[in-house]
Parts: sequence; structure tokens; C-alpha cells
Amino acid sequence: MESCIFCDILAGKEPASRVFEDRHAAVILDLFPVTEGHALIISRHHSPQLSGLPASVSGHLLMLAEKVMQAQKALDPSIEAHNLLINDGKVANQHVPHVHLHVIPRRRGDRMRSLFNWSTRFLLRANLDKRRQHLDQLALRLSQQLDAAGQ
Repeated sequence: MESCIFCDILAGKEPASRVFEDRHAAVILDLFPVTEGHALIISRHHSPQLSGLPASVSGHLLMLAEKVMQAQKALDPSIEAHNLLINDGKVANQHVPHVHLHVIPRRRGDRMRSLFNWSTRFLLRANLDKRRQHLDQLALRLSQQLDAAGQ
């Protein structure tokens, strides 16, 4: 198997702004977010596509997404909705061939900015250290909110 950035993050070999972890998945903040608070729920079971996951793991990812959405809304009342997205395969724009669920918070009036961010998100590589510090702080606050909610 080729190197997988998500497997390396799960193994602690690569940095990530960690929100939550259990035996089935980890929740991290996306280093190249579409909107503020964009989270990724990564299966601990390496599979390029959803069809390769046990149904119990797929269900667990969705359950975690609900918890993350609640925590995000509790932290930021301007969040009115979410996009949940799984790019299932390269043709579907999956950049990392490892199942992961995007939880993207949406705020009123963010359509144009989020479209711009989506189309340019991998181009913006400046100030990664500063971005990581910001994401680590946000991840801590989100993690605390999940703990307070009993996750």
C-alpha cells in the first residue's frame, strides 16, 4: 500500500488539529477549510471507498457527524446549516483515497466565499504554521464542547 496521509495522521506520524478520537474514527479540522470549522471524520479502517467499510463503521461516521454539527452550532450561533460530503472515488474528486466525511458548517451569506474557498483551497499554502495554531485552538474548543455534550 502506498503511503496514506490519513493513516499517518491516525498513527500520530503527521500533525492534525484533533477534535475527537475513538476506536472507529477520528475527527480533525481540515487544514484547507471551505468554511471556518470544516471538520473531517476519518475512518480508522483504511478503505478507499465507502463500500469497503463495515456498515457499523459507516453508521458510526454519520453518528459522529451529528455530534460534531451540534457542537459546532453550540460554539457558533451563526452556523445555520451543514454540508455533509463524502467524495467516494477519484472521479468524485476524492483527493485522499481513504474514506472521510466532510462536515462543513454553513452560515447565512457564505455561498460566494465558500465557492471561492472550495475552488482554491489547495492553492493557499502560505502561513501553514499560523493556520495550524488557529485550527488547534478551534479543535480544542470543539473538543471541549463535545465533552460537555457527553460524547
